[in-house]
Amino acid sequence: MKKLICIIALFCAVTVQTNAQDWKSILSGVAKAVVGDKATTQSSLIGTWSYVGPDCQFESDNILTQAGGEVAASKVEEKMKSVYKKVGLNTIQYTFNEDSTCSYIIKGKTINGTYTFDPEAKTVTIKGRLGMRTTAHIVTLGNNMSFVFNADKIMSVLKTITGAASKVNSTASTINSIAKQFDGMMVGFELEKQQ
Repeated sequence: MKKLICIIALFCAVTVQTNAQDWKSILSGVAKAVVGDKATTQSSLIGTWSYVGPDCQFESDNILTQAGGEVAASKVEEKMKSVYKKVGLNTIQYTFNEDSTCSYIIKGKTINGTYTFDPEAKTVTIKGRLGMRTTAHIVTLGNNMSFVFNADKIMSVLKTITGAASKVNSTASTINSIAKQFDGMMVGFELEKQQ
């Protein structure tokens, strides 16, 4: 009987560890996951999240099988790294509260607003002052969050968030040309939850 219990416990531990490893690889970009996993809920958003790096994902796993999908994602992420640094986005920090209020800090300036979470689409829409809205597709797992936007809208989103239109425009054509090759490309950034 003890042997049977040990075997069952070992099986469960291996299964949990395998599933955790699979989810971790999704967020780290190794698998470039389908946006909108089941672990993402409104309560998983609550907290303060800081920028880790650029992120590029696809709406569908089918795009990953296209020749060059992974290469394109890596190229976009590398290009966005310099854009984010230029506009100060590499220091952004988001806070989502239980009462649907939120804020983000960029370049030492705090912008307050409200947010709504769509549990079906796995999106969060942030409404700031003057009615400006941005909608991001999100995937959360533990202390990591992928926060991405439709690639064809990323430049206007960056302009809204940072207010640095001229610095963002210089890279728009490169990102847009890559995005046109891959339907469903999402570009944004990875965030890490602060303890």
